[in-house]
Amino acid sequence: MGERWRNWAGTASCEPAAIERPAGEAEIARAVRAAAEAGRRVRVAGTGHSFTDLCCTDGTLLRLDRHDRVLEIDAERRLVTVEGGITIARLSEELDRHGLALPNLGDVTYQTISGAISTATHGTGERMRNIPCQVAGLSLVLGDGSVLRCSPDEDPEAFEVARVGLGALGVISTVTLRCEPAFNLHSIEEPRDLDAVLEEFDALAAANQHFELFWFPHTRVAQTIRNNPTDEPARPRGRLGAYVDDILLENHAFGLVQRLGWARTGWIPPLARFSARTMGRSEIVDRGHRIFSNERLVRFAEMEYAIPREHVVPVVREVRATIDRLGLRISFPIEVRVLGGDDIPLSTAYGRDTAYVAVHVFWRLPYERYFREVEAIMRDVDGRPHWGKLHFQDAASLRPRYPLWDRFHAVRDRLDPDRTFANTYLERVLGP
Repeated sequence: MGERWRNWAGTASCEPAAIERPAGEAEIARAVRAAAEAGRRVRVAGTGHSFTDLCCTDGTLLRLDRHDRVLEIDAERRLVTVEGGITIARLSEELDRHGLALPNLGDVTYQTISGAISTATHGTGERMRNIPCQVAGLSLVLGDGSVLRCSPDEDPEAFEVARVGLGALGVISTVTLRCEPAFNLHSIEEPRDLDAVLEEFDALAAANQHFELFWFPHTRVAQTIRNNPTDEPARPRGRLGAYVDDILLENHAFGLVQRLGWARTGWIPPLARFSARTMGRSEIVDRGHRIFSNERLVRFAEMEYAIPREHVVPVVREVRATIDRLGLRISFPIEVRVLGGDDIPLSTAYGRDTAYVAVHVFWRLPYERYFREVEAIMRDVDGRPHWGKLHFQDAASLRPRYPLWDRFHAVRDRLDPDRTFANTYLERVLGP
């Protein structure tokens, strides 16, 4: 038996015929070419934070943890070129040493940059855009082992779609990203009444560069997070305070609550109220990438939908009503964020200002009924599922939600006509 690969959440696994760990573009090209000659399909796995079987294959699985160098930093032009396997956390620290930063990040920074691009990882902020929008150029290793460089000036059709490509076009070998001067964020986390927050949602999103909320089902409590650029000097939490908040409370204590809820689901509502009571107000100033990032030690399954911005408040209310009506026991908070629209064909924010609503379940508890009920709400408002998170859509239901669907497929047919980079998940969501 070969080596088995599992994703972070334990929601997907596979046993590839071969697992390769190339270092450098030439080794990637050789591995892809050898797999194609052996009649094997190829998929790439980064840190495994996608919740679907997006990375799974019975062919050759490429792990890019050895393909993770910073190749060039042009501080004057504010551009950085890196290998696709570098994690966002490491990239952010390297940029900070050169006085640069990525303008917007998700809250999981141990993903690889190629994985974040491929699945449209987004962050939050109504005047911000997602990580793929920061891409100025990239290179793809194609199914025959050749390398395609693409940018707005070099094969712009491929560049247009490859920024959110789901790994369906080739292996992202290098990425060039636009940066901005390094910045501090003033971060305020504060629990508030959910109904009051929903009444003020538009004003809160407009008043803060980055705004999000976490609502604890079975309670009235929403933890609000407001992050704004500041010229103030950094005043981060001390090491002890950070350990207590980030590790003891947000991970160990929260993990204990989740295990108790798994042992007896009837305890979940009072446990949720306990968790909500542990939420307090905090205020710090630190480098942006440190504010954005969170350490996740408690495993969970997640579904996230991108919906037109104007629907976010009624959708959150409908999700709450559905939980109450069906008597569901939900131990994880629901996350709500906003983002500006973009022009990338398979981006979940394509063509519209967007809100993201994410639902989670402790990894040992069943999620399908809850996720299907929430998905029905999202479908009614033209929701688009996050490509790396659990959902039940297929190509037939997704195609009408993406106006440039056919443009993506025309490029896919050109770059990967033999479907070297296909797998079961892509056959479901993109078609053959």
